[in-house]
Formats: sequence, structure tokens, C-alpha cells
Amino acid sequence: MTNTITLDQIPEDYIRTFDKEGPLRILLLEDMPSDAALIKLELRKLEIDWEIVHVSNKEDFEEKYKSYKPHFILSDYNLPQYTGMEAVKMIRSLNPYIPFIICTGRVNEETAVACIKAGADDYVIKDSLGRLPSSIVGALDNKNNRIEKERATQDLKKSEESFRALAENAPDSIYKIDRDGDIIYVNRDVDSGSQQDMLGTRITKHVSESNHEAIMAAIEKAWTTKSNQTVEIDGDMSDEAARWYYCRIGPVMKDGQVESLILIPSDITEKKKAEIELKYLNERLHELTQHLETIRDEEKKRISMEIHDQLGQELTGQKLGLFWIQQHLKQNGQDGMDMEAITEKLQSLVELVTQTIQTVRRIAHELRPVVLDNIGLIPALEWHVDNYNTNHETQAHLNISVGNANFEKDLSTALYRITQETLTNINRHAQATNAYINFYKTDERLMLEVRDDGVGIDLEKAKKSKSLGLFGIRERIKKWDGHLEIKGVPEKGTSITVSIDLEKI
Repeated sequence: MTNTITLDQIPEDYIRTFDKEGPLRILLLEDMPSDAALIKLELRKLEIDWEIVHVSNKEDFEEKYKSYKPHFILSDYNLPQYTGMEAVKMIRSLNPYIPFIICTGRVNEETAVACIKAGADDYVIKDSLGRLPSSIVGALDNKNNRIEKERATQDLKKSEESFRALAENAPDSIYKIDRDGDIIYVNRDVDSGSQQDMLGTRITKHVSESNHEAIMAAIEKAWTTKSNQTVEIDGDMSDEAARWYYCRIGPVMKDGQVESLILIPSDITEKKKAEIELKYLNERLHELTQHLETIRDEEKKRISMEIHDQLGQELTGQKLGLFWIQQHLKQNGQDGMDMEAITEKLQSLVELVTQTIQTVRRIAHELRPVVLDNIGLIPALEWHVDNYNTNHETQAHLNISVGNANFEKDLSTALYRITQETLTNINRHAQATNAYINFYKTDERLMLEVRDDGVGIDLEKAKKSKSLGLFGIRERIKKWDGHLEIKGVPEKGTSITVSIDLEKI
């Protein structure tokens, strides 16, 4: 079916842009409750607010589309007496702007291609639902770009007669170019030259060489297809002054032919840098999660072995001691029992029980020090340093100057874990003799400094290795907008300083 509905005919409630307030309304067509639950679980990873309505048949689907006014549709492919293909076609006959993703089991390539041709934005295999959040963001982005492009086209048509007057006062630079990309008009001076100097120069002269092919291809396509095109001009991340631009290119028509092109670059540098940073952080968080899972598994294995090897042996020893007393009493009776031997055995059992209690307490402390919850951060730090010095060659020295300050539970846990992790890293990597922990406060900030006299950290090497330990520390103090500073001097040691504004605590 050819869709002739235009953007102006679609109710605004059905269009969700990233800057629009309120949750993303999702309509889910799925006949299996278990699959619907898995999809909802994956949706928790979305970084935008959302809400969902779940239906399982055609009638409810069509009714909810009208009453709920969804921004996004997710649909199974095979449903009783209905298919995802039919759902796509129905929605596309009503609205071409709502993103539509098929979530299905195994599907052959022909069916997948047919769904895309029918109007689906993407399809996600249920065995790989981890891709769903990024697919949703991508579909939203694509639809928003389409809406933006169509609105730009409409605006361009409506303002054709008053173009020059509007251009002179436009917030963005506006270029008029010919088919070869030579500049015929520019509405203002730009960073790369004055209006007069720009005239007659090729547009590629003012962008990096890596973007020449893309921008010229967009110019040629806009000219030959008489349609609006978009292209992104990428900056160089290694250059702090580099800029990113989203360029809209549209034809100026005369007597049915393209006379020239209008090119409008919008500066999207902050957005692109934010996207790059977000992608980097997401990757690091994923790596950190995997790292924590590995640590957790190793910790479980260690504790399990300790319980089996030590605690198990101690309990077995107690059982054998009690069994000896039981057999002694059975064989000798009250009159013939050896009280001296029994007393000696009971004394050894008391010592063994005491040792078992100490083992249990030690294991519990290693999991989470009870003193941290019962007494507070400072005693917990003192306990940990004493325990560290008992079990390691590197000796830690603790200096606390925070008065009688009490800290919230989350902050106490974060500072304790940072100290614990830092001392662990010193023991593993620093080759240090001493470690110094200074916990103090200034008039404005709470400070935790851990330094050693070891080999000194190589900051460049640590950055390239994407150290998860340092990334983990940053994540722990992010809640309080904490600051992390790392210094390393070869053969003189490393210092790690965490500081938090007292007003944030």
C-alpha cells in the first residue's frame, strides 16, 4: 500500500522526539507472557523513561493503538490468527512515523527482508534480546532524523520567496552551492573566511579531507534525485578544536529543474562528544560488570574452598572427638570411664570450637566487616589495616583526622571498599614496603589519600590498559560528584587521592 499521509496529518501525540517530556509509550503485541516478561526486563536498560502496554491479539492491538497513542511498537511475528507482517502493514497505513520493531524467534532471511520492506524498522531475535535497547534507540533516532528532514524540507519550501531575508538573520550558516560544490552564496562570515573570500571556493576546502567523499556524494545525490539529503561532517577526536556538523542539503528548483543547492550545517559537536563519551562509558561499565562478576566468582570459589578445607576439617574434628567420648562411655560405663582422658578430650574440643568460631568470624569479616555496620567507617578502616598488616609484607600506616564525624552507609561502604581495593592493588603491583592512608577533612572537602613507596604507576600505560580498578573508584564516588587524582613517580611510588565536597555528603 502506498502511504500518502504527511507529517502534518499525524497527531503530535504519536510522535516521540528525544527532547519531548514524558515517558516513551510502548505498545507490545506478544501472545507469550514469558516472552513479554523477558522483553520488559531488557527494556530496563533503556536510558530514557518508558512505559508499556501489553496486548496479545489483533483486536486489542488495533484498539490500544487508537486509545493509548503509542510512540513505539514492538511485535512478535507469529501470533494466533495474526502476524507481525500484518501488524506492520496496518500501522504503516495509518502512520509512517512510529518506530516498529519485530521481536521474534528464529526467522529466515526472506521473512526478515519482507518485514523491513513492509515498514518495520528492525527485527530482533528473541535469543538475542540484549540488542533490543540499542535497536530501540536506533529506530527512534532514525525516525526523528526522518521527521527532522521532512520538517526542514517543508520549512524550506514555505520560505523560498523570503530566503535571502531570512538567511541574513538565521542562527546557522547557510550556503548556496552549485553541482560541483562551489559556493555561490553564504549568509555570513565563518571561521574559515569572510563572505567575500568564501565565494567561488569549493565547499570541501572548508572541511577535513576525510569528509570530502561523503559530502560530495550527498551533493550529487541531492542534485540528481532532486531530494533533500543529510550528511555528517566528522571532527577529529585528537584535536580539541575539531567540530562536528550535521549538514542538510536541499535543492532549489526552477521550472522543474535543480538550479542550486542549499547547504545548512548545524554544529552538533557537543552532542557527538557526548555520544562518544557515553559509548565509552557504556563499554567501560560493561567491562567493569564482567570484571566484578569474575571477582565474585573467584571470591565464591575461595570461600567455598576455605569452608570445605578449614571449617569442614574443624567440624569433622569436633565430631570425631564427640564420637570418641560416646564410644568410651559405651565401652567402659560410668564406673570404668577414664575422667582424665575425657577431660583432656573435652578441653581439646573446647579449643577446636573456639578455633571454629574464629574461622566463621574471619570469613564473615572478609565478606563484609560487621564493624562497618555496627560501629562505623573509622573502626572498620582500623580493623582492615590491622588485618592487612598481619597478612602482607607491605605495611600500611593509617592516619585519621576527621574528628567524630559519622558518615552515611553508602559513603562509608564506598570509602572502605576504595581503601580495600587500593591496598590490594599496592600489594599486587607496587612492590612497595610501606603504604600510607590519610583520611582527613579540610574546611570544604573530605579527603582520602592512599600512597605507597613502590615502583610508581605509569599513567599513560594505565590509560591504555583501561584499568578497571581506577574506573571502579570513579564509579564509587560518582554519586557525590567526587574527584579522583592519581600521581605516579617512577621508583618513588604512587598516590591516589579521593576528595568529596562536604556539602554533597
